[in-house]
Amino acid sequence: MSGTVQTIFSLYELSMAIGKSLNYKANCDHFMKVFLSRKMLKAGWIVQIQNKNVRLRYAIPAPYKPKEEVTIKYIQEFLDQDKPVCVAVDEQISNVCPVPVSGGYIIAFPMANQSVLFVHSPKKEAWADAELRQLDPVIRKFGMSLLASSDFEEQKRLLKRLERNNKDLNDYAHVVSHDLKSPLRNIHSLVQWIQEDLEGDQPDQAVVHMPHIYSSLEKMDGLIAGILRYSKLRETSQANAARVNLNELIDEVLTLVQRQDAIKIEVAPLPEIRADRLRMSQLFQNLIDNALAAMRSTGDRIEIGYKDLGNFYEFHVKDNGPGIAMAHQEKVFQVFQKLDADSTKSGIGLAIVSRIVEDHGGQLRLESEEGQGAAFYFTHPK
Repeated sequence: MSGTVQTIFSLYELSMAIGKSLNYKANCDHFMKVFLSRKMLKAGWIVQIQNKNVRLRYAIPAPYKPKEEVTIKYIQEFLDQDKPVCVAVDEQISNVCPVPVSGGYIIAFPMANQSVLFVHSPKKEAWADAELRQLDPVIRKFGMSLLASSDFEEQKRLLKRLERNNKDLNDYAHVVSHDLKSPLRNIHSLVQWIQEDLEGDQPDQAVVHMPHIYSSLEKMDGLIAGILRYSKLRETSQANAARVNLNELIDEVLTLVQRQDAIKIEVAPLPEIRADRLRMSQLFQNLIDNALAAMRSTGDRIEIGYKDLGNFYEFHVKDNGPGIAMAHQEKVFQVFQKLDADSTKSGIGLAIVSRIVEDHGGQLRLESEEGQGAAFYFTHPK
């Protein structure tokens, strides 16, 4: 009788830890810390099949890089059984676990939303079927709570995207009403002058205006191309996410950028990440192009590297160019804004970088002092 009462109180305590927050990680923290301590477990993690990819949604303690990538087939086998499974830890299982495990058993609990909760028991004995059956309803309730958290966070992301799209519409209106009209006015005036010069029998003077017309046309072309590139970022989807070797990607990007031989680009060994490869290529190319453009008159070194921040990597692209004054640092991230009058630039590069970083769940920031170079930092989830 006492064992039954203890089990009931144990399940009650676990159920009380479920659904205390609509934040996915906080919800996991509330429940998993109670679950691990009550059941003498060493680790837990949640894996989800999402858009035909395997995604690690949560891990406690913080994850490390597994030796082998978890396949959809591996996860699907646990989902298909639709019941808790206890398996002995072997080398194959250790290689795909996102946290260090050795010996004991792994218990897999299928949950809602194509997710599986894995926990590591260091005990030498396997969990009894009766205990698995008792815990199954509690874990499924936990899964439904996480589904509600996911839906809530997705709703927040959609609202944020809607706000950003509304801002984009305002930016487009500004470009159409001001930036595109400016070169059009220039062309109109220049054509008028040419007409007057020709009527006044001054063809040589008319020819002088032609380069200015071409320059205005190039500016318009650059602005229109920038609008198209920026608008296409809305098509970005996590469905395109895959493992990306950043060392190989940077090598490819460096073959595309134009730089002087005197400028040295130092690249530290970089980790693999899960991301949209094309977008990450755009991100690094824009940051490197931006640094190279800043160093046309001064500066000779660009540094690319990263730091491990636990659940995130923080990457940086630094240069020793002229730097950016504090008064202009917010402006550089705004769409179609630039710090000089170069007509070949659209003012879109850093806005694209900011959008890509946000779409991948990271944050972008700038550190710079005038005359002291500039450093762009961005985070990316592991």
